[in-house]
Amino acid sequence: MYRILTEDKNRELVYSILDKWLKGYPVTEATGAWKGQRERSLVIDVVNETASKIKWVAECIKYENGQESVLILDLPVTATFV
Repeated sequence: MYRILTEDKNRELVYSILDKWLKGYPVTEATGAWKGQRERSLVIDVVNETASKIKWVAECIKYENGQESVLILDLPVTATFV
């Protein structure tokens, strides 16, 4: 499972990137901090996608939001669709 953490801005644009490149995903609102500044954040969880696609999605979000960085976590998980 991959987790993308990004600032919560341009939310509709972020959703359009996610919809274009990913099959499905949940998004959770969170409060984060970057360099001592609190900010509204989005946590995007993704299963069943490639690392290269996740990196591309994060790069698109980073560019569109004008961010210095977007965090990607690669988490070991067992997922089953029923």
